[in-house]
Amino acid sequence: MKVGARQKRRRSDAPRAGLTLVEVMLAVFILAVCSIGLMQGMAASTSVFHAVHFIQQANNVLARGDAAHPMAINEDPVSDLEVPPDDELLDGWTYERVCEEDEDEDGLYLVRVKVVQGRGGPGNELEVVSLLYFPEGASGGAQGGSL
Repeated sequence: MKVGARQKRRRSDAPRAGLTLVEVMLAVFILAVCSIGLMQGMAASTSVFHAVHFIQQANNVLARGDAAHPMAINEDPVSDLEVPPDDELLDGWTYERVCEEDEDEDGLYLVRVKVVQGRGGPGNELEVVSLLYFPEGASGGAQGGSL
């Protein structure tokens, strides 16, 4: 018996095992499109995570600032409510409160509380604006409402 007789001969019309170059390229393209979509989703979720973290920290600084500097009016709301920039409440954050004068003398004052992370800039600042009613000549507490 010949050595080659035991081996099966391949016929030219028999199906071949494996993938063609076009099939491999198509599979690589589909995987690339899927991975790009997955990476974009991860980037979007990361940016949402950072935004939520910023808001939580800003609310924390607001609460600490309001506790450290209560809105108590003795005589003049503008000077009594003003708080210069305070950066000791939380590392890397600054709390500041400004009260604008009552121009039309209706007893409403505009109070702006600004919380800044780091040096500030877009996306690193939060401002809360409130209206405070304090009629002229009143003494003691004040009533306020947020906008």
